Amino acid sequence: MTIRVPSEKAILDIVRASATPVGWPQFLVALASSADEERALKRLLKKAAAAGLILKLKGKRYMMPPPVASVATGTVGATGSGDAATKVSPYTGLPVRQKGATAATANSDSAPGSEPRVKPPAGEGILARVVREGKFLFAVTGEGRSRLKYVLPKGESGNVKAGAMIRIKSLDRKGPFGYTAAKVVAAAREELDFAEVSKGFFKRHGIPAGYPKRALAEAADQPEPVWENHSKRRDMRDEYIVTIDPADAKDHDDALSLEKLPDGSWHLGVHIADVSEYVALDGALDEEALHRGYTQYLPWTAAPMLPQRLSGDLCSLLEGRDRLAFSCFMEVAPDGELKKYSFEETFIRVSRFHSYEEAQGLKDEGEPHLCLLAEFTDALLAKRKRDGYLDFQLPEPRVALDDQRRPVDIYPGKRLASHGWVEECMLLANQATARHLHKLKLPGLYRVHEQPDIEVVAELWSGQAELAGRVDEKGGADALKKLRETSGFLNPMIQQFYVKLLDPSRGALPPAVQRKILQSMKKAQYSASPLGHFALGWQYYAHFTSPIRRYADLWTHRMMKLHARGKKIPRILATRAIAVAEEISGREIDVVKTERKAMRTATAWIFRKLVGRDFQGEISGVEGFGMFVTVSNPYGEGMIPVARMRDDYYEKDPETGHLVGKRSRRRFELGMKIRVRVIKSDPMTGHVDFDLLGTVPSASEAQSVRETKDLV
Repeated sequence: MTIRVPSEKAILDIVRASATPVGWPQFLVALASSADEERALKRLLKKAAAAGLILKLKGKRYMMPPPVASVATGTVGATGSGDAATKVSPYTGLPVRQKGATAATANSDSAPGSEPRVKPPAGEGILARVVREGKFLFAVTGEGRSRLKYVLPKGESGNVKAGAMIRIKSLDRKGPFGYTAAKVVAAAREELDFAEVSKGFFKRHGIPAGYPKRALAEAADQPEPVWENHSKRRDMRDEYIVTIDPADAKDHDDALSLEKLPDGSWHLGVHIADVSEYVALDGALDEEALHRGYTQYLPWTAAPMLPQRLSGDLCSLLEGRDRLAFSCFMEVAPDGELKKYSFEETFIRVSRFHSYEEAQGLKDEGEPHLCLLAEFTDALLAKRKRDGYLDFQLPEPRVALDDQRRPVDIYPGKRLASHGWVEECMLLANQATARHLHKLKLPGLYRVHEQPDIEVVAELWSGQAELAGRVDEKGGADALKKLRETSGFLNPMIQQFYVKLLDPSRGALPPAVQRKILQSMKKAQYSASPLGHFALGWQYYAHFTSPIRRYADLWTHRMMKLHARGKKIPRILATRAIAVAEEISGREIDVVKTERKAMRTATAWIFRKLVGRDFQGEISGVEGFGMFVTVSNPYGEGMIPVARMRDDYYEKDPETGHLVGKRSRRRFELGMKIRVRVIKSDPMTGHVDFDLLGTVPSASEAQSVRETKDLV
């Protein structure tokens, strides 16, 4: 295998071309495609920095060294006729950008869909990937702010196709759209490999690829549970206990047992993996679990919070295997009201594992236990509706994978009744947990959800025509005034407003409108105090049921078990719970963002072979820089940048949220049906761009057209 050693000239060209310090990832993407080339690049960067050709900054970033400065004047001499003198910092010796500096030297963020006009490096043999936009081919290097883009003119592109990895040489001329032209000098690979896309995604988003040695050693030392070592626990191996999870689930942290009592009430057992028995507080496993906070789920894989030895084996409630559990036993009235609860350490053996689909099928065939479970959870759901929970009916995208775990299709997930059976039982156990924590004043973690900002509520109330008619409130101005006078996490007036908006009996709202309502709400978080949960309508709620994949549940288990074993809980743990709540709440935001970006990456991988295809879609988001559009087959979202809507100049109306043409007053709004064409799909950035082909007439408009034709 021939190793292409990066050249010193290529490195200097990249640094000169960037308006900001260049990071290691940009060099890596542009100049290295193998481990050997990566090592050569490291040596070359070190050599160039030692020779003073480039200046190394913190965080493996590099920039050109400043010109020789005049100490007396504090300025750098002009480099050419007409150049303004640049002030030099007396503390760092680096140039400081002056007020009034030209836009060409400023580093400004571009809106999605646009590309920075940064002069690209002129080095030869730069690694790039091919992206098609309409009739044109581009070569793209780097990611994020270090992303550079070249146009490949006809005659210089060879026979490369979109998705191919190539090496290019920049040409000393501009091409279409003002991008620097480049020519292909070598084909690095026939086509972009999804393993490379995945590896790049993990690296860019800081997802750990493995575990510290100490953590792995702790996990490896854990023995298989045997009854003789845990005889103080309640033995439930003879009870009928089931798990219901996705067919491809890698871990099972919850199981159910259920009995209907003679008086019509219910006895429910929610059995949760006893992870705290294996992960000691402040050990290496605990430190790593807190650092991760959650299992990170990507459409094509997962990065578990705990090593496989625990998450997929010892802690997982596997069918027919003896396992340690921490169980919540509840007595529930016929109307779904929680009457009593208790928590015990148990020793269980799952009798049967069902996938959601299998469980639904068996219930439909009359399987007794599952029919009993369905009857019970119907009562729980009816109770939650009386409590005023918010019922969103949004389809979740699901990604189909091939045998090499590459995305091949994306479709809206179908929600079965069996999903609700598990969900209702888990919610009830979590509610019991929160009551238990509060009653005993234990330093556990509560899941809290603050009410929306009142001004956002007012906008939904009066500013959205498709929503205002669903509320039917009298004296709108007075009602809004009353809302503004209230505050807190649980405001009955605001909650009932949202309940009425989402009430399915008033007609199903389009998914795009439901997303707008969802976006108006604040994000749930963790707290050491029971502040209430707005979306559920409950004062007390905590997370107890997923300690394999959430650190909050693991922490709460520990506090409850310490009390159950009669041990005094150190006061310092109450203070620490506050810090842990803040830490994992912040981490959760990053996790959710990363998972959304992963879905966009999978979508772009699937759509890369659909460039040029036409689809009918629905506007699912409106921003000042463009419109997000969801198409149905495959089920994915892309964007129409306003820069590509060339028939007019479009701006977002702040009052209605519509995108409006300045000259034509043409309007685009949430839920509108339109026709689009895929013109770009880049898996490395997760961008799918559409061209607008036209609007789709509504049913009434189509009928009007048909009637007019009949008259003619």
